[in-house]
Amino acid sequence: MDPRTLTDIALHRLKDIRLYVETYGCTYNFGDTEMIIEIARSQGCTIVDTVEDADAVLINTCIVVDRTERHMYERMDLFFDKVLIVTGCLLGMSIDRVLSAYPDICIIDPNLIRSCHREIGTVRAGDHAVLQIARGCNGHCTYCITRFARGKLVSFPLEDIVKQAREFVMAGVVEIQLTAQDVSSWGMDRADDLRLPNLLRALTVIPGEFRIRVGMANPDTLLPILDDFLDAIADPKIFLFLHVPVQSGSDVVLKMMGRKYTAVQYEEICCRARERYPNIRISTDYIAGFCGETAEDGEASVAQIFAVRPGKVNITRFSVRPGTPAANMKCLPESVKKDRSRALTNAVNAVYDANNEVWIGKTVDAVVTEVVHAGSVTVRDRTYQNIVLLSEIPVGTRLRVIITGHRRHYLLGMVALE
Repeated sequence: MDPRTLTDIALHRLKDIRLYVETYGCTYNFGDTEMIIEIARSQGCTIVDTVEDADAVLINTCIVVDRTERHMYERMDLFFDKVLIVTGCLLGMSIDRVLSAYPDICIIDPNLIRSCHREIGTVRAGDHAVLQIARGCNGHCTYCITRFARGKLVSFPLEDIVKQAREFVMAGVVEIQLTAQDVSSWGMDRADDLRLPNLLRALTVIPGEFRIRVGMANPDTLLPILDDFLDAIADPKIFLFLHVPVQSGSDVVLKMMGRKYTAVQYEEICCRARERYPNIRISTDYIAGFCGETAEDGEASVAQIFAVRPGKVNITRFSVRPGTPAANMKCLPESVKKDRSRALTNAVNAVYDANNEVWIGKTVDAVVTEVVHAGSVTVRDRTYQNIVLLSEIPVGTRLRVIITGHRRHYLLGMVALE
């Protein structure tokens, strides 16, 4: 059946019902969910917090690793007695299996969500919002299944992105999170010369009190535009936060992964960013125990962590995904992958502690971006440090904060007295 027909059927079911929602995976998926919720609300639906109160369940799926994909089927099995609506990357690879196992399921093609939402035109009011700038990726990573699920790069029009950003700001959004499978590739498929720095400049001229967090940028697409990008993020409306996934500190492993850069080029990006902005917060990703990775390769990644001192690191044990080139490579034993992951984690924890100690006693300008729970809020400084205050302060409030301590993964602070 045509995915458009399946999507129309599913969206038709989102009328005058109570809907429970679960979202898995990346920021882009959460952006899709926000748009589906807006469509549902425009058709009289109520979003509920528990499945017991729901008439239907929406699951936005992820398949980035095998364990996550298996969990998706477990969640669908759990809600067999409800009207079940599914979207996300699982459909891009396994739609026939899903329809065979769950014949009564309703499907929303993730590639059609954006166009369907544009007919509604509303945006969710809240503390932060996800702003999608492109879909798909032109990379050739040998381990990645998402590029098959999402397809080739499609950059969304600058005018549409700016329009949606304006609507977010008018709705009171404090933090706009730019997202794509590779943010720094935006514009590479366009006929004009517009690239990510041009888009950032177009967004920062929007009037209002808000800040922009730039999402994941791959080293090979960021490096050619790095100087212009660093110029663009000088605007105070952009957090000095750079997410550049390296995946390995070994050139041998990077080549086997199909990554189009070297370890030194990644380190050059970090070095040049810090030369321009000494306190910029760098985030990165590592895959532990990729096929063919030797002990020396693993040690190279650990050494790189200590050399670069990133402020945030995502570590994933390698997981074989069917249909990818890496599925034909010889895998390392699970025990080895576990050991490599532990070594990376130990290095990261040591770097976190050392980085955080430097901040204690400093006073920073920050903005409240989120209510954690009653009596506690998250505030972010210009470098996107995660600072927790044990206070009740309205989202959007700008204040001075003294850093008083840390809990490894976040800083603790208190409001500075004038």
